[in-house]
Amino acid sequence: MKILSVSTTGGDVATALERALQKINTQLAREEGYIKDAQYSIKIGVSSVTVSITLALEGEMPLRKRVLGVNVRGYSREASVARAVKSINSELASIRGKVVSFYKKTVDMHLPGRVYTTIIVAVNEETLQEADTASARRSRLKQAIALLNNDPSAINIARVAEIFGVSRTVIYRDLETLGFQRSGDAQVNNHRHAGNGKNGGS
Repeated sequence: MKILSVSTTGGDVATALERALQKINTQLAREEGYIKDAQYSIKIGVSSVTVSITLALEGEMPLRKRVLGVNVRGYSREASVARAVKSINSELASIRGKVVSFYKKTVDMHLPGRVYTTIIVAVNEETLQEADTASARRSRLKQAIALLNNDPSAINIARVAEIFGVSRTVIYRDLETLGFQRSGDAQVNNHRHAGNGKNGGS
């Protein structure tokens, strides 16, 4: 398990939130595992706002994960919340994954049209993290397969290729480099069948 935590300050909630999201997501991009739990807080002072995000990470699967957030204004509490929900749902619509936790805070400034709602959401995606190099790509691919009982047939080759921005042929080549071979339309671990070869079993 590992804890990540950021705390940022700005002149308003939107500014502090943007800074906090940028910092926490930069950290998440370097970490393996998944988000197990999250805590958030927004503290509004006289001249500044502080947004804090703390995450608990677990596991070794190199999954993509992120924290999303929106801050919107409405003419009433109801309108502000509705706009915030619509905005965060728009961001979530393009993500394949699971919401771990969420936070909502509405602030009424007691001025016409000045009701603000903030929603923050932590998400574990169903996709592997991106990789900048072939070695990093293969390392993450190997980790994913190891956590799937060394069964590469459990990997969606087309989806993995899309994540890494390469062709399926490249992924097949990576698997061969890692000691796996293609058998028909499935990916089969060479070592699973070692007992049937000339160096094999009893």
